[in-house]
Amino acid sequence: MSLPKLPAGWNNATLVNGGELKFRTESSATIPSQGTLAVVARSRPMPAFLTQREQRTMLSGVSFSDLRRIAIDKMINAGGWVINDYERQVNGARVFVVIAQTPSDGRSPEKAWNFYFAEVDGKIYSLTLNTPLEFSNKLTVEGEKFISSLTVKANTSAQPANK
Repeated sequence: MSLPKLPAGWNNATLVNGGELKFRTESSATIPSQGTLAVVARSRPMPAFLTQREQRTMLSGVSFSDLRRIAIDKMINAGGWVINDYERQVNGARVFVVIAQTPSDGRSPEKAWNFYFAEVDGKIYSLTLNTPLEFSNKLTVEGEKFISSLTVKANTSAQPANK
């Protein structure tokens, strides 16, 4: 996987679990956060028999409920809960977002979790970011910048070279 530019302060990217990319901020960074980027599905063509309403609840042929289930499963494993989900446009592309939270465990503070699902080059990517609750607003900005960089990189590589 060719990695787009990470948000400012993000580094230490390591490839694990057959394609999942994990990264975090430096320990001296002002926003202590962690992130994971992984392919969770291949996009599918929309069947012709779907209504417009059904199509609106899918991202490139994958239902929002299937994507939401990925976030719910991760939150169950982390001892947290899902707060909200919604569709959003990021750099002209549809993105499904799930917002979640985990409680403090005595050693670490409450954390905000943002799950972004976006289609890039025929694949559905999941970008999972978490940070202490007080930095959650910055997390949203960082997540959308990262998703935007993925879609820009895909669009740039898909355009034919000028001769």
